Amino acid sequence: MHRILLTIAACFLILAATPALAAPPAPADMRLAPPPSMQATKAPVDFSHDRHGKAAIDCATCHHTWDGKGAIASCAAAGCHDQPGKKESTTFYAAFHAKDSTASCLGCHKDMVKQGRKAPVACKDCHAN
Repeated sequence: MHRILLTIAACFLILAATPALAAPPAPADMRLAPPPSMQATKAPVDFSHDRHGKAAIDCATCHHTWDGKGAIASCAAAGCHDQPGKKESTTFYAAFHAKDSTASCLGCHKDMVKQGRKAPVACKDCHAN
């Protein structure tokens, strides 16, 4: 019986790790800034893929159009969040600030706070100079 439980546990760990192993390598740290054609009113955001990975956040949570196999495109890539403005879901602003979407930074962070987890939700928490 003990051997069966160990086998089941090992299989579960292998299956749980498979998506992470299949994902393309992500840069550990990067700076999120709007495309050159758009103006921002706040400073760019320093973003850590490493910190989000350690928090067990799946790549597809943010990269919601990723098929799980190919290269991951930038949020500002053509056809994703490449539009100026704030209201439409295809705007660069909405990709990070849509309060009602857990695919956006702010929406996900607010959801985490509701669950009692710690996450930045104030402008100055992310937009540091």
